Amino acid sequence: MRKVLITGATSGFGQLMVKEFLRNGDFVIATGRNLIGRRHLFEHERAKYSQSFRELNLDITDQQQIQLVAKEIEQLGGTLDVLVNNAGHGLFGAMEDLNSEEIRHQMEVNFFGLVEVTRSLLPFLRRSKAKIFNFSSVFGLMGFPLTSLYCASKYAVEGLSESLRIELSFHQVQVCLIEPGGYRTDFGQNLKWSHKNPDSVYLPQMKNYQNLHEHFSKKKTQEPIEVARGVLMLSLRRKIPMRKVFGIDGKFSYALKTLVPEFIYFPVMEFILGKVLSKT
Repeated sequence: MRKVLITGATSGFGQLMVKEFLRNGDFVIATGRNLIGRRHLFEHERAKYSQSFRELNLDITDQQQIQLVAKEIEQLGGTLDVLVNNAGHGLFGAMEDLNSEEIRHQMEVNFFGLVEVTRSLLPFLRRSKAKIFNFSSVFGLMGFPLTSLYCASKYAVEGLSESLRIELSFHQVQVCLIEPGGYRTDFGQNLKWSHKNPDSVYLPQMKNYQNLHEHFSKKKTQEPIEVARGVLMLSLRRKIPMRKVFGIDGKFSYALKTLVPEFIYFPVMEFILGKVLSKT
């Protein structure tokens, strides 16, 4: 029986992946901020999979909690077959309007937290010749205005993952980036929008972007179960790819960024987004 650890299991992709891996017959360690206090989330799984399911509190920015999770894995035999780094935080806003605390928290959750969790669990992952899935985003494929710090955090995950792919290959540990487009999760509801300054020079663009984001969020038809099942199927493959893009919009963004030359891409994007975000 494989041992699988999933971060950010309290909602969205994480919650669905816990259920999919359990149905597959894996031993699943679900982790999340104050997960133990939210007993309703996995009430059915707790009853049905009592011998192959663990729930652990894990704030990935808390080194002490990370170490407690590592101790739990040691007690479970000291091996880990699959790590899914799914936990994340979204901060949108003009860089000039963000404060240092917001900026650092964005990077602490999306990048440094992922680094510390992975680094602490690597001894168990190496023993199992494991697979690591790091959640990025279409915002890890292409920069977008008024999301600069969120994009930066995902770009950091991309660079880390590409480097680890080779670094850990010597120990038969595989690394894969998961890059979803827009899915019907609660990501939009959990976003933090930083436009508290009523005198901000970016306020018109922020309002337009927020309206645009809310408009497209309501029209999302892509179901997150596609990603959850996709990650499960990837984990069962002998060899996993460097990256897996999910969603029509995700695949379009990937093609746009990789196939269109920069001297065309940036002028076109500046023109289109300039029109959309500057309208009155």
